[in-house]
Amino acid sequence: GGARAIAAATGRSPTWFRGAAALYTTDSLAIVRAAGMKVAGYSLGADGGGVLGADETARRLAAARDGDVVLAHVNHPARSAGAGVAAGILALRDQGFRFVGLEDAIGSVAPARLPRPRVRPPPDGPGPAM
Repeated sequence: GGARAIAAATGRSPTWFRGAAALYTTDSLAIVRAAGMKVAGYSLGADGGGVLGADETARRLAAARDGDVVLAHVNHPARSAGAGVAAGILALRDQGFRFVGLEDAIGSVAPARLPRPRVRPPPDGPGPAM
């Protein structure tokens, strides 16, 4: 559903995927890649999934380094994390940071700095019947 909605809204199909918890099994990574997508990790969690306050979120964003992939949310209107994301982005911009999409960043970031998908071990016992 989400990929189709993005394609309908933008005219372009997404090429990057990040699961809700950014935690994958080897099977889920294979499914994402079989769909023709790349897995996007992140190196800096700015807002604790949208539950941190504005000040803490802005503080975490201020710790961003060149090449970081930041995970932050502005989709919880009742929470103040979004205001912290906005304040943190403006502060980084004022320090001279430039923000780019993942496709633009890949060629400019040393491979060791790119976030890698977090893979969890498979659960014990057989998986669900398909």
